[in-house]
Amino acid sequence: MVDLPSPVLDYLHAITVESRSLAYLLIEKEGHLSDWGGNLDAYGIVNLQKGEFIEEKVFFLQGLLPLEGSPLFLPCMKTGYGLSTDIHIFPGEEGDWVLLLDATSDEIRQQVIQQKGNELSLVREKQSKILNQYLGKNVAESLAQGVFTLQQEGERKDVTILFADIRGFTSYSEKKSPEEVFQTLNVYLPAMLQPILDEAGMVDKLIGDAVMAIFGVLPASEVPPKLATKAALRMIEAVSNVSKGVETDKGASFKIGIGIASGPVALGILGSKDRRTFTAIGHHVNLAARLESQARPREILIDQNTFEKIDDMQRYFSAITLAFKGIAEPTQVYSWLVN
Repeated sequence: MVDLPSPVLDYLHAITVESRSLAYLLIEKEGHLSDWGGNLDAYGIVNLQKGEFIEEKVFFLQGLLPLEGSPLFLPCMKTGYGLSTDIHIFPGEEGDWVLLLDATSDEIRQQVIQQKGNELSLVREKQSKILNQYLGKNVAESLAQGVFTLQQEGERKDVTILFADIRGFTSYSEKKSPEEVFQTLNVYLPAMLQPILDEAGMVDKLIGDAVMAIFGVLPASEVPPKLATKAALRMIEAVSNVSKGVETDKGASFKIGIGIASGPVALGILGSKDRRTFTAIGHHVNLAARLESQARPREILIDQNTFEKIDDMQRYFSAITLAFKGIAEPTQVYSWLVN
């Protein structure tokens, strides 16, 4: 046996005997009570008599004795008083020992964990409803109504691609519980997505806190680059308004960076009849993603093709040169840092 220092023994005694209402029973192999002690009253076990048949007195031991083979552990069992109890049954020379330890605190912790799990499931369900609302529903309805058509095998189309991402959200999510992360996203997602829909854009996908949208698929009265730029400005303003009511670390507010590029892409439909969405592939998709990755908080970065089509909004942009991974030469783009 391990020779334990007295402070360790005192601690073990405190967390078992004192705080967990330790009690014990010694049962002969024939099922008769041989000895008992500890705080049995806490478990509703009273008026014991030596030699009495224990299963008639202690109902939760019925069918468990005599013990055959290795020790038996029954966590969080209910006793006559409704007390949650850890029951340890192990063999000895005189008979089978039954050790009772109060497990109420463990049961409460399990209930809290279960409640947190249920709350997280509800939050995820709400998150799923938001995704279903914005990802694919308007696509399926528009296709069914004949508002627009796309070839199932895919086609090449001139569109405008928008990428937006919440700055600092990754580090925020690492410090917060899953419940807080999902709840925060549930607040921000409508603020980011609704401007896209209002400007005749299609939400292609969500990747965590990042959004990809396509303009130029649904019919509209303005050209896709201008619609995307207007949506970007509205997204920045909407997220700013939401941030005023959301508490984050050190009082900081979330902001988004946005990248926009226009040009031909390979565009196709994926999914079933009731759940269709787009996949866009091509240089301008990659360029929009790279622009977004370099955009500062509240900054809109656009490529040359987009700049040429936004008319009077050009005055808000300034020409800058950026280097992109995978592109040999620095590229001239245009920046609008929204005040």
